[in-house]
Amino acid sequence: MNAVDEIVEHHRFIESWLRGTAAGVAGFLDMHAPDFTWYDPDGSLHAQPDLAAAMDAAHGSVPDLRLRIREPRVLLDADGLIVATYEEHHQTELRHEARRAVAILVPDPFARHGLRWRHLHETWIATP
Repeated sequence: MNAVDEIVEHHRFIESWLRGTAAGVAGFLDMHAPDFTWYDPDGSLHAQPDLAAAMDAAHGSVPDLRLRIREPRVLLDADGLIVATYEEHHQTELRHEARRAVAILVPDPFARHGLRWRHLHETWIATP
């Protein structure tokens, strides 16, 4: 199980999906537990069905996106939970947005890297 590899690979797909170069979101959605929840950077709470709808609506919406993950690290790996944190930077010609994230992943031998996303909490980071 490698949480850092999972975080990076997860976001590679998000970048390609938002750029419109990826096809098929089902595998991405399957990487999330059925009871997956997340707080977006504005503080709204979402569930698995919201993620599916958001991904459908976002396909190809940012064709010049460069998405970078910075400082990924595992904070806790105990009792069947992995808590990790990272910064997610979105860069286009016109804007730069960044968010800090805390993710909870759970072991699943059938998931990529042996981990499935259970919860995500994102917070905006001020950018220059």
